Amino acid sequence: MKKYFQLFIIALLLVMCGCAYRHYLGMHGPSVRADPDIHEDITNDGQCLACHAPGSADTESPVTSHPGFSGCLKCHND
Repeated sequence: MKKYFQLFIIALLLVMCGCAYRHYLGMHGPSVRADPDIHEDITNDGQCLACHAPGSADTESPVTSHPGFSGCLKCHND
């Protein structure tokens, strides 16, 4: 029984640390639609990362915690 409980805890931690479950529950980062004037002409991930990647020139925008992933607009353009 203890082994199953440990496996359950490990699985729970893996699920809780991922992005996908938070996206589907509506907790995954803000939508670009929250600031439509700034994001009006954003059409691809490269444009998102130009402002939000670590070390970008724009210091006022929040930095993404996953700059290597693609699908910025898939998750943040609801």
